[in-house]
Amino acid sequence: MLTSFGLTALILGLAAATVSTVLAAPQAPADARSAQLPQLLLSSAWCSFSYNKNSGASHSTRVQFSPNGNWRAGSRGETYSSGPNGSVAGQHDDGTGGRWIVRQGQLFMSNPPDTPDLAPVGLTITHNSNGPPIITADGKEYSPCQ
Repeated sequence: MLTSFGLTALILGLAAATVSTVLAAPQAPADARSAQLPQLLLSSAWCSFSYNKNSGASHSTRVQFSPNGNWRAGSRGETYSSGPNGSVAGQHDDGTGGRWIVRQGQLFMSNPPDTPDLAPVGLTITHNSNGPPIITADGKEYSPCQ
């Protein structure tokens, strides 16, 4: 989940929804997903990047899950425009965080003050053609950070 950052909506301000995970094997039982999902989330920081070719604006997000049940996310938005009076560039950094847990194969996250209690996060997990997993949450795709 994660509007500010990771799994500002990843995950950052993620909308509550049910989790539908697609793992390498056929749909695993909830108890297997309950073990696999935390391992996946803890295996890497998760990054998302978007670029608008028309405006030149870009946005990147990085979400890190910790074994102690906390998550942190940071994001950066950058803009660039030019016109008859010159060029203007700008950037904005933001951060957020909260708690996370996996119950019965479902990811739950909090993001105080907007979501102070743990709430279900709608996400899917797929693998791209090169193999690394892709987490899609709240309409944003996250892959392991480089």
